[in-house]
Amino acid sequence: MIKEENERMGREKMDVKTMSYITAIAEEGNLSGAGKRLGVSQPTLSVFLSRLETELGVDLFYREKKKLVLTPAGRIYVDAARKILRVKDQTYQTIYQLTHEQREVITVGATPLRGSIMVAQIFTRFSHRFPDVKVEIRESYMSELRNLVREGKVSYALGSCYDSEDPEFDYIIVSREEVVVGVPAFHRLADRGLKAEGYPEKLESISVTELIDTPFVLLSAGTTVRAISDNIFAKEGIYPTVVFETNNNLVLSNMIRQGAGAGLLPRSAMVKDAEDIVYFSISPRYYLNLAVIMKKNRVLSEAERYLAYLVICQDKDNPMYQQAMNGYARTLYQEFHEEEKKE
Repeated sequence: MIKEENERMGREKMDVKTMSYITAIAEEGNLSGAGKRLGVSQPTLSVFLSRLETELGVDLFYREKKKLVLTPAGRIYVDAARKILRVKDQTYQTIYQLTHEQREVITVGATPLRGSIMVAQIFTRFSHRFPDVKVEIRESYMSELRNLVREGKVSYALGSCYDSEDPEFDYIIVSREEVVVGVPAFHRLADRGLKAEGYPEKLESISVTELIDTPFVLLSAGTTVRAISDNIFAKEGIYPTVVFETNNNLVLSNMIRQGAGAGLLPRSAMVKDAEDIVYFSISPRYYLNLAVIMKKNRVLSEAERYLAYLVICQDKDNPMYQQAMNGYARTLYQEFHEEEKKE
């Protein structure tokens, strides 16, 4: 009985190793790269893969120009392997945190949508490197987040800014996002927007002066998009009729869709496949900066820098954003990216 249990546990340990091997091969695209990453020889991986495919009775990879590409069965296997490894890592991290004192606390100010989702997405990777560091989130909108940074109540805030020259703050500019305008589907300009080639990935450009007779629903004062909106109206000499204001992008989108008026919002807030709202680029185009915002001259700990680095990595893969790293962000990225390439 004990022997059978030991054999069963041995097979389970081997299963975890199998998951690590197969995901490394899939991510590297070849056995030599996976071998270097895992610290095992290429022949060992070759034998491992051959045995696994024989055991499963199906090919997990096919060769395409000297690169190993997942088959449909391989994608299913690797997706499951990644989930198992994530559960394992999260379990070990939770146990570690229960049994070890956390020496540092990072309090991050974050907007209810983008900021909080961002922290959730990068937390596991952060905790793997810094298991002794606790991350807390304080949710609020941008005007209050700036106050929290100013008063030293958060380590830094994940948010957006339009003017990054405020003398009270330092900014790690990560990327930038276009500000677009949405109109109800019955608006006189809607057909023009829908006929744009490649819509909604590619948007027709209009001047806000073409909306001079249209009421507006806007994000509230203190938000970055509102600062941009006010700047646009001032430059064009427009005094819009504002019928509704909100701090929430989702509420703003719903008001536009219900026909309350036109509204300016970040491109990431566009409602996919919506039939009751049509989007346009603004001519000339305007952008908000996505940034880590901190108190002037604040020196970040290694853990705080690494968390900010993970924010940069996450934004680099988001098709809604354009890379626009400032000098601070580039230095931070190089610090950890070069290190992780060697691992």
